Amino acid sequence: MSRDSSVAPQGRIRVGDLGADPGLLFDEGAACLHYCAPTHGGWGVLRTALLVPEMYVLFVCPAACGRHGAIAAFEQGLKPRVGYLCIEEDEIVLGSYEDEIRTTVPLLMQRLTPRPKAFMIIVSCIDDLLGTDYTSMIAEFEAAHGIPFRVGRMNPITLGSGLPPQRRIQRDMYDFLAPPPFKDDSVGLIGPFSPLAQDSELRDMLARSGYGPVRHIADCSTFADFQKLAAARLNLVTRPEGIAAAETLAAKFGTPFVIAPVGFCDETIAARYQAIAEALGTSLDPEPARGAIELAVERARRAVGGRSIAVDGSATCSPFDLARALVERGFNVAQLVAHQLPAHERPALDWLARHVPELVVTSPIHPVRSWSRPEQPTADIAIGFSAGYLTGAPVTVPISFDEGLYGYHGLATVLDALATAASAPRPDTLEDMVRAYGLVV
Repeated sequence: MSRDSSVAPQGRIRVGDLGADPGLLFDEGAACLHYCAPTHGGWGVLRTALLVPEMYVLFVCPAACGRHGAIAAFEQGLKPRVGYLCIEEDEIVLGSYEDEIRTTVPLLMQRLTPRPKAFMIIVSCIDDLLGTDYTSMIAEFEAAHGIPFRVGRMNPITLGSGLPPQRRIQRDMYDFLAPPPFKDDSVGLIGPFSPLAQDSELRDMLARSGYGPVRHIADCSTFADFQKLAAARLNLVTRPEGIAAAETLAAKFGTPFVIAPVGFCDETIAARYQAIAEALGTSLDPEPARGAIELAVERARRAVGGRSIAVDGSATCSPFDLARALVERGFNVAQLVAHQLPAHERPALDWLARHVPELVVTSPIHPVRSWSRPEQPTADIAIGFSAGYLTGAPVTVPISFDEGLYGYHGLATVLDALATAASAPRPDTLEDMVRAYGLVV
């Protein structure tokens, strides 16, 4: 029996108890079964890789491993940029699927219109077990077709390692960058799946200090635009998924980076901006943005009242810090849904354990979730899709993956979305939100 199932048999625990030992709930290495809610997904390896513009992906895997991503490609309008090479058991055992790749890639390059500027071969975790060396194959393809090729991996067996799939795929994506002819004063944003909001105070503060623009891969419409990311003066990592990519760029180009994950409470936001300022050798003053946040707080308070809130780790990589920010501003946070505790979240966990010890933390992947969805809602409002599903909350706030969020503008965005959802006469259903966002059940 895993530690997770023996100590927290229902996959839920008081934050006051969790603070003393996060392993009571977050023991991913011991857990053997994971539940995936219908709201699971959003930014898988394939969708993330296709942020690289003008790139084509060939996914090499057994059919069962690729079906979810294939359906998602249709849903998200990405099908013209991805192909599947489904391999059979005998090809895996004999290793002949390498020959299939060598045959398939030239055929694709003859037929693809427009011709891709880059090509990635993504392989599943079966390849991890076989240990295939693609070095010579990649060199052959690059020589024959005159574009860069890389190998990516969709290997969930590495989830508990130091290089899980999302970190690895971002590292492999940014490996397409060539050495820049010169460095400019831009700041690269690595880790999040969407650009920083245009009216974020971070953009203004950096501009006043002589730095900018803030570049993100999703802003790039061409492969040539993407290459400009290599010229950054500093890379800013705002989600853990970008750490390996930033480390690789530091090794290749000497680009310094700072890990400053999204935060929501005053103390965390101040620490993040201080870290960025020190990395750039300048000063950043977020005080004007901090003062403006109170209007958003009051609007949300009026709309929410005393209703209970559940905060979800699918909404942000810092759900504990978001919960703290809401509690500090008088909101009734009753539940937190998260399946891991990144190092940057430990201070927020400790704060919650001291100040709201009765707050319940629930693991969305615990096996008991598969049969324990409540008949009656356990929260009035959920921030994030997984919390919306697992609590049965009548109101769900459609925030996902920190998209566009950072600093006080990020907190204001969450508060405005909270106020809008809480005051809607007929809130959108969770099912409609899931479909609109492009999640594949």
